[in-house]
Amino acid sequence: MRIFDRCAALIFITTLVLSACVGIPGDRTGPVISDISTSGKVLVISDCLATSVTVTAKVTDASRIASVLLWYRVGSDRPYSSTSMNAQGGSYTASVKGSDLQGDGYGAMEFYITAEDEAGNSGKSPLDKSIQFLPCVNS
Repeated sequence: MRIFDRCAALIFITTLVLSACVGIPGDRTGPVISDISTSGKVLVISDCLATSVTVTAKVTDASRIASVLLWYRVGSDRPYSSTSMNAQGGSYTASVKGSDLQGDGYGAMEFYITAEDEAGNSGKSPLDKSIQFLPCVNS
């Protein structure tokens, strides 16, 4: 084998190894979002005791996770807002405060999670409507 051929082969192998360290070559599968949980089922405006809800999810992928976002709104006619979810001990978490939703009305807070890996593939969780955004009632 000539020196040029050996160098070309070494460059090809090195490229494959480096690609494997960054992400899996040919990865076309998006992240899997599972084990979604919430810290509560009721969210109220800021002058009451329960003022935020934390959403936690497990996000896995063969490649590295590039970003995870929580999308939320109250009222199906309203646009979604988003916030980044932070990695914590193998899961991702984000909190929504009651004050973040003021002015959008009351009712079910709809939310879902999206994730993207370093290969550019994305995943999305099902829509969840299990949290109720309620007005504060002082007794």
